Amino acid sequence: MRIFALELNNDIKGIDQRKSYIESLVAKLQRPDLIVLPELSLCSYMGSDAIWKYADENSQITSEWAMEIAEKYNTYIAVGFIEKSEGDFYNSYLIADKSKGYGIVRKSEAESYIFKRGEFNNIISTPFGNVAVGICYDSRRRHFYENIKDYKISLILFPHGSPNNPNNEKAERKTNDFFCNVYANAFGVPVCYVNSIGKMDYMLGKTGEMMLDAGFRLNGLSKIYTSGSTTLESDIQEAIGIEIELMPKERTMDIRFYGNDISRGNFLFRNLILKQDIKAGINFYEKMRNSL
Repeated sequence: MRIFALELNNDIKGIDQRKSYIESLVAKLQRPDLIVLPELSLCSYMGSDAIWKYADENSQITSEWAMEIAEKYNTYIAVGFIEKSEGDFYNSYLIADKSKGYGIVRKSEAESYIFKRGEFNNIISTPFGNVAVGICYDSRRRHFYENIKDYKISLILFPHGSPNNPNNEKAERKTNDFFCNVYANAFGVPVCYVNSIGKMDYMLGKTGEMMLDAGFRLNGLSKIYTSGSTTLESDIQEAIGIEIELMPKERTMDIRFYGNDISRGNFLFRNLILKQDIKAGINFYEKMRNSL
């Protein structure tokens, strides 16, 4: 299977503009079998309720567009978008081919100020096997592992819209390498980490304020973690490609967690700042949602 991950420019805004932009990249790929896009790729990653104007009611617009692209370029495509369902907003991700969508994954620990959070599934069943999808922070949390550990899996996708310190890319790469390799080794399947690039838009909450003050950006650093594959060349810098035979595999190793996290991380930040920020975000979301 010829798999391409596209590292998108997050600074391009507007659904129509991003559709044209994404297709301009897809058109330059050589015989793609699967195209993997980042988190919230169809609307761009945003951290405030300004993103709600791009919401896709019951996933109809995204599904139709994905199927059209899949048919035109004879491929599967995996895309992130903002889903609206029964009045709630979700950070969602789907996989489609020319004939149908094969399921939707919602981010369980989504940005609390703008998305509904919950215990959502992480498996999309496709003709080429079960695909495990962990959207950004979910990929590092125990619930993602618990949701996929007993499945036979062909591929793991980690679509991100992840801001980080541009002056410390070495540490960011080290973190990515750690958790992606943990999953690649435990399941023996390719792990695709795909992140956008570009400036960090205004983000609600204390965590967002801290990241903005620190000058965080979306740094990309996309990579496909695997062995036994052939690297595919591309005419565009946004594309990372491999060719590999996908095979459903069972997990052969356990993954260790520190509480609910795959890495130790900053204990004080997680417990003194992040928890309170999430709680405040949930309250903000419910208030704003109910005012619509």
